[in-house]
Amino acid sequence: MDKFSFIGLWDVYSGLLTETQQEITDMYFNLDLTVSEIAKVKGVSRQAVSECLKGCKIQLEEYEEKLHFLKRMRKLTEEVENLKKLLNN
Repeated sequence: MDKFSFIGLWDVYSGLLTETQQEITDMYFNLDLTVSEIAKVKGVSRQAVSECLKGCKIQLEEYEEKLHFLKRMRKLTEEVENLKKLLNN
């Protein structure tokens, strides 16, 4: 999964993560901090940050597998764009 796909999942499901998981993933994906920078800010090891990011990725993918909200949102967005095109013709 690329960073763009992960951010889509994060946008939809981040509210289901713990506060710490939200903070770490936000710093990494939205603020572009490195694992080392996050570890320093949070006062934890780089390994702890890496494990958190890996675990969050798995968790978010599992949410999407079960709930399909991101897939549905993308389909609705596509349908809206198609309707806009039809209305403009």
